[in-house]
This record gives sequence, structure tokens and C-alpha cells, in this order.
Amino acid sequence: MDKTTVVKAETEELLKKLVEAYTLEVNEQEGAFQIIIKTEEAPTIIGRHGETIRAIQKILEVILYKKLQESVHVLINVNDYREKQQERLEYMASQYADKVNESRQPENVFHLSSYERRIIHQYITSNYPDLASYSVGEGRDRKLVIDLKENAPKTESTEV
Repeated sequence: MDKTTVVKAETEELLKKLVEAYTLEVNEQEGAFQIIIKTEEAPTIIGRHGETIRAIQKILEVILYKKLQESVHVLINVNDYREKQQERLEYMASQYADKVNESRQPENVFHLSSYERRIIHQYITSNYPDLASYSVGEGRDRKLVIDLKENAPKTESTEV
């Protein structure tokens, strides 16, 4: 049985416990499995601020590790949630960037997942050549800072 089939079967087992009806598509891209779910019950899978979808991803990665005896990275997308999330984060990043350009003071963005920090960092890097973004802090206290490039730490960290 190939990995894609295993990923699909294990995802279906998990989804059957959560929602009544869904369609499921699994694709492998660059060593990661994209799991695309369409359902009328999207809020059940996504959860508040995406907490449930992140938890399901982690659980699925653990299940797949035990089943395949190797690390497997998955990214779950429900009803185009990831695209909408990226649009929202990019809009938010542009608002923060405009504030930094206007005030010349750094802006802190709190309560983001590593995935969300990465999206904002990539957006700032691509669209604002005079600005820098970097993460500071540890664990739940980790935050993203958007600042003028000239004020950013010399050992600029792109860690998310």
C-alpha cells in the first residue's frame, strides 16, 4: 500500500468520527501531503481560530508515524480555509506594515501559529523591501515583530 493510500485511509477513519458527510482528496507535493476536505460541517473540523484543524493535523501525523514508521508532514485544508486564512493574514500584515512605515515604530503581532508567522514573514519580505519581520520569545509568548529594516536586529531571525 502506497503512502497516499495510507494517508487517505487514516484521514477517513478520523473524519468518520467527526463529521457525517465529506469529500476527501489527498495529494503529495514536495514531500508533504495536502489533504483537501469539502464538507458542510467545516466549523467542526476547523475549530475556533483554526485550533481544531491544527490539532487534527498533529494527531494524524502521529498516527501516520506509527503506521509508516517515518515522519509524515500533512496540511489539511477544509473548504478553502487555508486560502482565506492567507488572504486575511496578508491583509493584516499590510495594515501593520503601513503603521510601521507611518509611525517608524515596530509593531508586535501576538497569538500566531508558526504557520501564520511564516505567511506574514514571507508577505513582508516580498512586498516591503524597507521592512523586516522576525520572531521573538518562546512557546506561547512567541510574537512576530514588524519593523524598519534599519532597526531590526543585525542577526535578523526568520525563524517562525
